Order: sequence, then C-alpha cells, then structure tokens
Amino acid sequence: MMKKSFKFIPFILLVAFSCNKQNRFQQIATQDIPEAQTEIIRMDKEIYQLDQCITKPARTGNYDMLTVNIPKGDSICLSEKIDAIKAKHGERFQLYLYQLGAMTGAQDIHPSTLLYLFLSHPAYSDLYKDCEKEYEDVSDLEKDFTNAFSRAKTLIPSFRIPKVCTFFSGFAEYIAADSSSVYVSVEYFLGANYENYKYVPGIYDYMIPNLKREKLVPDALYHWICSEYPITNEGGGNLLDNMIHYGKMLYIEEALLPQKDKKLFIGYDQGQWEWCEQNEKNMWNYLREHNLLFSTNSKTISDFIYPANNTKYFSDDNQHQAPSQAVLWLGWKIVSQYMDRNEQITLEELLTDNKDAQMILAQSNYRP
Repeated sequence: MMKKSFKFIPFILLVAFSCNKQNRFQQIATQDIPEAQTEIIRMDKEIYQLDQCITKPARTGNYDMLTVNIPKGDSICLSEKIDAIKAKHGERFQLYLYQLGAMTGAQDIHPSTLLYLFLSHPAYSDLYKDCEKEYEDVSDLEKDFTNAFSRAKTLIPSFRIPKVCTFFSGFAEYIAADSSSVYVSVEYFLGANYENYKYVPGIYDYMIPNLKREKLVPDALYHWICSEYPITNEGGGNLLDNMIHYGKMLYIEEALLPQKDKKLFIGYDQGQWEWCEQNEKNMWNYLREHNLLFSTNSKTISDFIYPANNTKYFSDDNQHQAPSQAVLWLGWKIVSQYMDRNEQITLEELLTDNKDAQMILAQSNYRP
C-alpha cells in the first residue's frame, strides 16, 4: 500500500492539466468504407428463438449432476433448428456452445441437451427477456460500429474489420474475439441500475457502473484492437511495456470514436478522472521511486493493469482511493504526448512499428 507520505494535490491547483490536448486524429475526415458497413449479427435472438421447441421445462437449480430426458418432439425440433444455425454461423456457433458448456459445466453433452437445459431454465429465460427489451433496436450501435470501422480503415489501412455478433451466454462470457469476429454478451450491458446484477456471482460492485449500453461499442472495439495487436514482449514484458501497450489501445480507441466522452474508454466517472489528473505527478514519482516501471513480477503487473476496486498501491486510506487501472491512464497520457511531439507518426506506425516502450517514453518527454 502507498505510504502516508503520498500527497494529494488540491484540484484547484491543477485546472491547467484538466484540459488535455485533443487527439490529433479525431479531426481527420475519414471516408465512407463500404466494407465497414456493420449489421450486427443477432445470434442472441436466433438462439433464444429455440425456446419455441421446448414444451416442458427441464427443472430449476444447478446444471451439474443432472440426467435429463428431452421429450422426443422437443429433441427433434431442437436438432433441426440447431443444424440450421450451425450451417449459418459455423465457428461462431461452436464458440458459443463452448462458452455455454464451460459456464454450465456440461461441455461433453450433446448441443441439443445443453441448449434444452439452458433455455428451459426460468432464471435465464427472465434474464433474456430483459435483454430482448433493451436491445430490440440496435441501429444506434450499428451506426457507431460503422463510423469506427470506417475511421479505422482510413487511418490504419491494414486494419481488419470484424463481424460483430451479439449473443446471450447467461454471464458465461463478456466479450470474445476469434480470427474474424468480435462477440458481445448483451446481458452485460443492461445498465448500471439493473437490479439483478447484485445477485450475479463474479459481478462486483465496482463493475456495475460500467455495465451499460454506452459501453458496448467502446468495449467491443477495444477488445478487437487488443486481439489484433497483442503485446509481443517476451513473457508479457514489464510494467512500462504494459502501460505503453494498453495506452496505445486507448489512444487508438479515442481516435476511432471521436464523438464519445474519453472517460468512457477507461470506464471512469468524473471524480475518478479528476483524481488521476490531480495525482498524476505523485503516481509517476511513486512508480519511479519504488522501481516498479521495469518490474516483470506478474503479480505486481496484474495488480496494476487488471480491473479491481482500486489501485491499491496508490490508495492510502478510505478517503483517497485511486481508480482501478490508473497506470493505463498514465500510459495513455505518455502515448498521447509522444504522438503530439512526433506528428509524422501515423496510427499504423504506432501500432506496428513503434514497440519500444522506453523509446516512446523518452521521445514523449513526459514530465508530469
């Protein structure tokens, strides 16, 4: 934990720092790219329409230790419709079945049985009805994806535009990506006021403010960029490598979604953002003084870069809780300053050529 000597700077002294320079790529006009036109593949709807085959619920309770006999008519109906979905979606459907099997602990049973158990469970049925209501119309999301992918293809010519698929997994998976598609579980985006989140194992209070529709496009885009441009340092690199790498991802996201509030990308509210602005210098000094920037300790790196209730190293008591992933905010600032000082560098080069974190830090002339 951070020592009591950590000084919290009054906000009034940092007004000048709160007006960050705008990402220079946000103002670049981009083309309308035909291949970027995005129509969301609603596999969640197709899957849940299979419940029309179910005449009798299997049971309530847990999935394990269950031997179930599906009514013959239900089984025939499910098999026929599942074959049609397989033919249409191929690997997408196989990924869905894998995630669903992992969630239920029933990976080895037949898809018809697996889906029968899932779809006939009343808790999941009620949950999907809420999803269906919230996502009856996704035209706004399709427009945001289309704009982001058009900007990406213009600003990063090698960028591969994915298919976007929504599915319903009963909280088995948040967002996933394969070689051609990004998959979003709609039940994770029902709104911060969705009352049932507090009953879901694995969903903690600090996560709930970001489980909202506004986060769906930014989070899906971020996951796709991270999957396409993974960190390549041996062993995952040191803390600075991770800060700069994920700072790049946030900078790219900012460039591709210029109409969005940048706080949305890192999932901060106004108070959390201001905390980072107020304590930027202190956070940086702490990392340097404790020789953490070049740490390769996996536990230390995880503590800093993965979502949590707060960044414990920067929190000294209950009144001064540092936001989770604050080092990624620092990495984002370093990358932004590096790109401002090197206006000849393109987004393509930032992603594919400039992989030396120490060089980026040095050339940024970062002095918080």
